[in-house]
Amino acid sequence: MKLFRALALIALLLIIAACGKKGPVRPLLANLPDAVSAAELVQRGDDLLLSWRLPTRNQNGSPLEAAPVVDIYRLLYDPADYCPECKDRSTLYASINPELPEPAQFSDARYTLHDRQVTAGQGYQYRLVPKNQHNLEGRSLSVRIVVVPPHEAPSGLQGTGLDQGATLSWSPLTPTNGTDLLGYRVYRREEGVTSPATLLNHRLLTVTEYTDINLVNDTEYRYQISAVLKQGERMLESLASTPVGVTPRKDL
Repeated sequence: MKLFRALALIALLLIIAACGKKGPVRPLLANLPDAVSAAELVQRGDDLLLSWRLPTRNQNGSPLEAAPVVDIYRLLYDPADYCPECKDRSTLYASINPELPEPAQFSDARYTLHDRQVTAGQGYQYRLVPKNQHNLEGRSLSVRIVVVPPHEAPSGLQGTGLDQGATLSWSPLTPTNGTDLLGYRVYRREEGVTSPATLLNHRLLTVTEYTDINLVNDTEYRYQISAVLKQGERMLESLASTPVGVTPRKDL
């Protein structure tokens, strides 16, 4: 019996000692947001466009109490000497509040952020870190890309106003630099509006004409065209064409 008690006491001491070796206290996973989803980083002309969706749950699966702020850290790197295991040298580029997302924009449940300060041949990495209402960081997610010289824009864009509509036409683009043409995108912005241009066709056009409808007569709209190309396994979007203004009128 004494031997049994002694063994039991030793076991208890070992358990207590093991408990004493725990690391620093960390917040419960329930308090930490999961990573952003559907993050994409694409080159559009000579800009980069970063987009993402907010997480809706914490890392343990419980629902978030509030939409998280997303801190975005940017790292410039040499593509020939990229070191993913090296110390993170990224710096805070933007902090996006979902209620007031500027300089990002919100549309179709996605946040988008343009980076117009980029250089061809340079690598760019963005690390997105969601933070909850207690300012605690959740799971981060990184995306990266190497910027290449942009393809020239489509040319010859012309527009004609209709009653509550507009028709557009342009010259076919001849791909260069080993690229293949996949199609065209049409962008529209109302005159005097400072918000980013609206993409009108989410499915690429394979023809060189487009009709825009349900417009307001006597209002000028400005249109631009870009081409989407494939270079190896990479998708590229060309520079945007010179804008053309079109004003729909009932008497046209």
